[in-house]
Amino acid sequence: MYVTFTDWHMDHPEDGVETANAMWPQMQEAGATAFYGVKTGDQEARTMTIWPDQATAQAAIGRLRESGAQMAGSRVVGSAMGSALFEKP
Repeated sequence: MYVTFTDWHMDHPEDGVETANAMWPQMQEAGATAFYGVKTGDQEARTMTIWPDQATAQAAIGRLRESGAQMAGSRVVGSAMGSALFEKP
């Protein structure tokens, strides 16, 4: 399992929910298995996407981030990614 994190700057993070809902089918088509979003500040949010492996994530992440940024009127301000060490339900 591979995980990508993206930090976003936007006027209203709550508006990102609509974008996330619109983006989810594209993300699933690209191989994502789960997607979470967290409001981290007045104009910040962080998303976490779960992928089956690094190759799948790297093939899709740039295109998906660009599309999401355009749809939400936001910009990427940070990111991190890596293999999951463990999973706890």
